[in-house]
Amino acid sequence: MRWCLNDRYDPTMSTVGGHDERLAWAAGEISRWFPAAARDLPWRRVRTPWRALVSEFMLQQTQVSRVAERFEPFLTVFPSPKSMAEAGEDAVLAKWSGMGYYRRARLLHAAAVSIVEHHGGVVPEDAATLESLPGVGRYTAGAIASIACGQAAPIVDGNVDRVFARVTGDASIPGAKGREARRWQQAGVFVDAADLPEVANEGLMELGALVCHPKAAQCLICPLAARCCALQAGKVGEIPPPKPRPKKKLIEMQVGVAWRGKKLLLSRRPDTGLFAKTMFPPEIHAFSMADEPRSIGEVRHQTTHRDIRVHVLLVPNGSKAPKAAWKHPDDPELALTSLASKIIALAKRAQEDESGETESS
Repeated sequence: MRWCLNDRYDPTMSTVGGHDERLAWAAGEISRWFPAAARDLPWRRVRTPWRALVSEFMLQQTQVSRVAERFEPFLTVFPSPKSMAEAGEDAVLAKWSGMGYYRRARLLHAAAVSIVEHHGGVVPEDAATLESLPGVGRYTAGAIASIACGQAAPIVDGNVDRVFARVTGDASIPGAKGREARRWQQAGVFVDAADLPEVANEGLMELGALVCHPKAAQCLICPLAARCCALQAGKVGEIPPPKPRPKKKLIEMQVGVAWRGKKLLLSRRPDTGLFAKTMFPPEIHAFSMADEPRSIGEVRHQTTHRDIRVHVLLVPNGSKAPKAAWKHPDDPELALTSLASKIIALAKRAQEDESGETESS
């Protein structure tokens, strides 16, 4: 394929250099490669639209290994949309504890309610209807429709984008005009050419996750190496170019920790905003106290878009905070973010240190 080495990619002509034919060929190669290369993951052992929906929500911005640990226990509690809708949002948040990005849990519950109220408790199987559910975008809808329901629905995520960019030699910057539309068009060509859309699409994602890495791509074992334009041009490390990262927003907080025996004073965060509807130590300004609080340290937490720094203060005995309640911090029914858990761990260490000093004196 001469153009891969010498010609510039023309994003306005999907058939230049045989892109459509190349993508159709890739669908066959990946479909043959995937069955033997697939990881043994819990959501792949039993296929249902509901299990696929839950797994897709969990996998957003969470490592596969972490989701693999939590998936079956979560499904044991919520085996159907009806069971989740009836349990309520707080129950879903509690079982989501430690996985981060709690907005996903709230949207998953909202999707379950919508499925019960508008679809008779049955998860829709076509991408267009799936996309009408809360929290379900075009990628998630396509993944469920194709992988769980065998429909020829296109999917595009970061892994898919990278594979297609390298196979077609598309060196455009992520976010460039026309790039996203081009990628979805290519995803449509790919899945339409597949005999089994569920195998081709899931294999495509697996290839991006296991072989076509952003760095150190495993080209020697890639089933698409023979016709990969980026590989032939010696530009696998350059395609796609990195997406410019926005500067993280700095958020500073001050929270108070108060103990009553083994119970800690916790309050429910507001319904909107940071860590919405989860349990958290009250912010220091919420307390009424006669004596000054004592600093016990700072906890830092990084998310995709935020740099969060929390100054933790131990408040005196007898201090109160409105709408807060005494809770055992190890209660598995509490919806605790990983940041809240870090703060509680610091509070426990401070309490243990204080107890040790009292005993020694």
